[in-house]
Amino acid sequence: MPRPPVTCHILDTTSGKPAQGVVCSIYKLNVEDVSCNEDTVLDAKESAPFALARTDSDGRVGSWVFIPDVSKRTFLKEIGIVEKDSHLEWRSLVPGFYKIRFQTGKYFARENKTCFFPFVEIAFEINDTKHYHIPLLLSNFGYTTYRGS
Repeated sequence: MPRPPVTCHILDTTSGKPAQGVVCSIYKLNVEDVSCNEDTVLDAKESAPFALARTDSDGRVGSWVFIPDVSKRTFLKEIGIVEKDSHLEWRSLVPGFYKIRFQTGKYFARENKTCFFPFVEIAFEINDTKHYHIPLLLSNFGYTTYRGS
């Protein structure tokens, strides 16, 4: 199975280890008014996630499980997800706004640590069809991210 055009990785900076077993969901956002007017607030309307994943032992999401609802197949096809051999594959990346939600509170609960953030959401804009990697450096009281390679 080919690598999807959007992947992510979580490092738990409290332990210095990958964050294993974190549930991640990815959304395609509908953003209104993307003008450059600095007084404009971008408003993102989201639907349900189109795919879910759980980080592996290295803290990575290397593949997504797509929502199997047949009524969503047209939407999935519009964002580059196609059916091949009875499986859905993310073959191409469609420009637009996306978001990944990381269920960080559940992860830290399993680690017996308190957590200020029950989840972390990273919204990002895709302007081309290159691969996008979304890393999350995470502690139970803070986080940071950047455009990965």
